[in-house]
Amino acid sequence: MKNNAIIIDGNSLVNRAFYALPPLNNSKGEPTNAVYGFTTMLLRAISDYKPKFVAVAFDVSAPTFRHKKYELYKATRKKMPDELRVQMPILKQMLNLMGIKILELAGFEADDILGTVANNFSKVGIKTYIVTGDKDALQLINDNTSVLITKRGLSEIFEYTPATLLENLFLTPSQIIDYKALCGDSSYNIPGVTGVGDKTATELIKDFKTLDGVYENIETLKGKLKERLITDKENAYLSKDLATIDIAVPIEFNISECNLSMPFSSEVKRFFIDNAFKSLVKKDELFDGNAAVSNDTLKVENIEPTVLGTSEELDKIVNQKGIDKLTILFSDTISFALNNSASFRINVSDSLLSLGLDFGTALKSLAPLLQDKKVQKIVFDAKAIKKQLIKNSIKLNNYFDIKLAQYLVDLSQPLDSVGNLLQSYGVANYNCPTALFSLQKVLSDKLKELNMATLFSDMELPLVEVLFNMEQEGFKVDTKKLQELGADFSTRIEKLSNEIQSLANQTFNVNSPKQLGKVLFEDLKIPYPKKDNKLSTASEILEQLEDSYPIVKKVIEFRSLSKLNSTYVEGLLRAAGNSGLVKTEFKQMLTTTGRLSSVEPNLQNIPTREDEGRELRKAFVAKDSSRVLICADYSQIELRLLAHFSADPIMLAAFKDNLDIHLQTASEVFGVPLADVTSKMRREAKAVNFGIIYGISDFGLAKNLGVSRFVAKDYITKYFAKFTSIKQYLDECISVAKQHGYATTLFNRQRRIPELQSSNPHLRGFGERVAMNMPLQGSAADIIKLAMLKVEKALVSTSAKLILQVHDELIVEADKKDAEQVAKLVKESMETAASLKVPLTVDAGVGNSWFDCK
Repeated sequence: MKNNAIIIDGNSLVNRAFYALPPLNNSKGEPTNAVYGFTTMLLRAISDYKPKFVAVAFDVSAPTFRHKKYELYKATRKKMPDELRVQMPILKQMLNLMGIKILELAGFEADDILGTVANNFSKVGIKTYIVTGDKDALQLINDNTSVLITKRGLSEIFEYTPATLLENLFLTPSQIIDYKALCGDSSYNIPGVTGVGDKTATELIKDFKTLDGVYENIETLKGKLKERLITDKENAYLSKDLATIDIAVPIEFNISECNLSMPFSSEVKRFFIDNAFKSLVKKDELFDGNAAVSNDTLKVENIEPTVLGTSEELDKIVNQKGIDKLTILFSDTISFALNNSASFRINVSDSLLSLGLDFGTALKSLAPLLQDKKVQKIVFDAKAIKKQLIKNSIKLNNYFDIKLAQYLVDLSQPLDSVGNLLQSYGVANYNCPTALFSLQKVLSDKLKELNMATLFSDMELPLVEVLFNMEQEGFKVDTKKLQELGADFSTRIEKLSNEIQSLANQTFNVNSPKQLGKVLFEDLKIPYPKKDNKLSTASEILEQLEDSYPIVKKVIEFRSLSKLNSTYVEGLLRAAGNSGLVKTEFKQMLTTTGRLSSVEPNLQNIPTREDEGRELRKAFVAKDSSRVLICADYSQIELRLLAHFSADPIMLAAFKDNLDIHLQTASEVFGVPLADVTSKMRREAKAVNFGIIYGISDFGLAKNLGVSRFVAKDYITKYFAKFTSIKQYLDECISVAKQHGYATTLFNRQRRIPELQSSNPHLRGFGERVAMNMPLQGSAADIIKLAMLKVEKALVSTSAKLILQVHDELIVEADKKDAEQVAKLVKESMETAASLKVPLTVDAGVGNSWFDCK
């Protein structure tokens, strides 16, 4: 730390950060991008200049002495956006937690406070750096004061000293004021002299040194410039007054109050965590490891682990009696702790192989504990660990999954690694297995507090086993069928490419968006449907043109086939390898609704609408000719949940009587008897039904149906007029979510919705749609999970295996001779997974391929 001071123009820097960075929200839904940008710049300046003193000056929302001199001062400046205004208290809260002095005084601007403080520091020989985005501060430069101007958003700083100022702007610090007097400053609405710009002002000051010098030599000037200077002399001197920073502001100021105390306390770390400043949380050097803990920060005794080097030492540890809890972490070492205290580390690097303790040997010694159902294992990401252990024929029984618990408690906390999660709870030693004991208790208590303990223990935790078994089982694909599809797709893709180039009357790369955009919108003069000039060929652009231009229709078909071929045919062939088995990974801790995801490859995204997409399902088959597939799919589960939650009498009756809900809706909305409902009416009613679930707007519905917004709005109005209970229920969803900050499912899964508190109407609207949809989509996700647990249990005594889940559908493989019995078991398990006010109905089919089941 040097005898330096950094003083920051708070308003300038936070304003620049706000416009430089994309939106970022904290856990309360408050925007924080400006605070984050400000903080990164502050920390960079502290790191680069190592100051002993730091202060931040802010404007106060009150007229200043400049407004009294000139009523139009800052009159053209835009009002601070609401999304930035709400961040100012958050920024000041952070500065207070950091112990950084905040300086502000009514009647004066931040610039004046900066000048006064810099002057005070300079008087006592303290080297001062002023951080700002405004060049007004350049007048404050002297041998003891430099100005750091932020450039290119927040990524660059340029240091102005007397020498660099003269070199770059050809002015001295005092001449900055005279320069502003001549050319004015539009951002402050300082008038200057009419017609005098930057270049002319600089030349005048270079020739005559000062504003006084210009007017003393006015007769040497000629033409329009002379006339303007004479006419606007009063404005010039007014502008000089307005541009002059006051360095004698009567602000109470004590240099000792600006002492910077680093590293920061854990309260600052907690602030970074709560505001999603993840990259800053990781910087250990910023924080005091011995600071008092607060909020959810864990109190963890940092037990130095005993390093085990031989299998004999390890066997002695794990064979002791009375072990009932074990935590374990895998990385380049194996770290574990027993019974809330003793901590051990096994080095499994090559250097120890000679001692006979490699990874496999270590796991073999640990196997009895890992498999013992009486010993609880506390782990991070149980499914990943089970995959690692199964390679050594070891099972993991009786475990508490820290990652899974945290997912339910608060998805905004990091889940990418145990280190980052521990760090978010204030644990600096990421390889500290004893911390998992404390973390388990904190998370268990939180699950109880949030009423999600049962959701965790009875649904999510047992589901880990089901998903693990499904991943190990895999899904057989007919590679010959895929190769045939690929050959057909390739032929058609080449044909389409030739046809497109023929229609364009030129040779070009159809796969190149840039070349395609030029061909369509410049060469062929197809009107571009948006106001910008980007000439995008994105699907939403081309879809607006396909009905009018044959070439565009062919481009869309070309792209669709190309994606099917590359993503699915070629992708599935790679995934199947020599075994012919495709083994996807199910992501249990990814979505905010609780829905499962499938990756590498994504088997939940196999297209179903296009004929070509449906053909792909023919390639998914049973493992051999003696077995078949059983596909069981919930019928309209989200609409049934809407009927359940809203208790709408019309919808309840329709589902109880097993009526066509879309036909019934069309009859109600269009006011016609069921017999008179046309296919068009039913199709539009179906779009409204599903649109309501997702909180669709009249704009969105109009786009989906290809009708005007007026017509779409009329449909929605008529819908809610008939289904009044649904309207009341959806309004209540928003009201309750705003009150509590989250929405819940039928089984108490919570989704936080900070967007509901946003000052941004678009974000707030998104939050309202989430509040309406989460109980429906989230409950549907919960029900299919419960169904998977019931199906898995029901199939234990059979040869059948659950192999895939796709949203509301389960796929089971069974022996042909058992197919009828298994299909019945699956259907019954799914239909009794939850009890609603309307029946849960499942459609089940049997076939040799996924396609045949449908």
